[in-house]
Amino acid sequence: MIPFNYHHLFYFYTIARTGSIAKACQKLNLAQPTISTQLKQFERDIKAKLFIREKKRLTLTEEGRHVLFYATEIFDVGREMMDSMNDYSLHGGLKIQIGISNLVPKAIVDALLQFLYKTAPEVYISVYEDKTETLLEGLRTHLLDIAVSDTIKLSHDEADIEHHLAAKLPILFCANQSLALKYKRFPKDLNEAPIIFPTNQSRTHEALHEFFIRHKIEPRIVGEIQDVELVRRLVLAGIGIAPLNKFTVTQAPSKEPLVILNPKAQPSIFEHIYLLTKKRKKKHPLVPRIIEHFPTIY
Repeated sequence: MIPFNYHHLFYFYTIARTGSIAKACQKLNLAQPTISTQLKQFERDIKAKLFIREKKRLTLTEEGRHVLFYATEIFDVGREMMDSMNDYSLHGGLKIQIGISNLVPKAIVDALLQFLYKTAPEVYISVYEDKTETLLEGLRTHLLDIAVSDTIKLSHDEADIEHHLAAKLPILFCANQSLALKYKRFPKDLNEAPIIFPTNQSRTHEALHEFFIRHKIEPRIVGEIQDVELVRRLVLAGIGIAPLNKFTVTQAPSKEPLVILNPKAQPSIFEHIYLLTKKRKKKHPLVPRIIEHFPTIY
């Protein structure tokens, strides 16, 4: 016999997550009297008061927090079950949903997709690009199987999110051939040199500023651009010098060479790339392969 009505448990779970009956009604598309009645019935069934009602605010009781812990586990497993059913496409091949932080270089994304198509030729890949906070929500709700990010800043709400270092890429100052001839003494010659900077959202932005301060260099910053491929093209056009990660530099087409300014004197600044996954009862078939083998291509 089922010990209680799972619809009632879900209504309680939604109220607790949204913070109010009114917000839960909007999410569930149900009338407020219906939700209130069902909640009271659920409290009677489990013989516990789950919320303290203060004016228009609801606060979980100790029993409420206890029930919410189990409700979260129950419905998370349910979402995981549905997600696991989607691990295979309509044609029977594997399907994987990948989230990419908009700060991750496209060369890294290209390498990951190439790796997957080589590992599982019949794979169906969905790629979503957004900020890391949105990708974390996608992992928590099983909309994503894995995410790629340049950061692992996680709050206490992401205790079930695992991170894996995929790459530690040195940052190299590059220019086109003609501009490189003007700035042979690195880093001294960078004073008043045209520099294309990453945006301040990038983790390397602050490290680069510290590098210039430490060497008493005041470059002429001609722009802040995050898209690495766009920056590479601007460097080739002679617009300025740019700090680029080593993987992007080495993967550039041979007919469009970038010149590294004094390779032996480059700064000890690194761009980190992480793979983020959510703990699951049953892992997606491709995720362990990515975590184990993908970092080796660097």
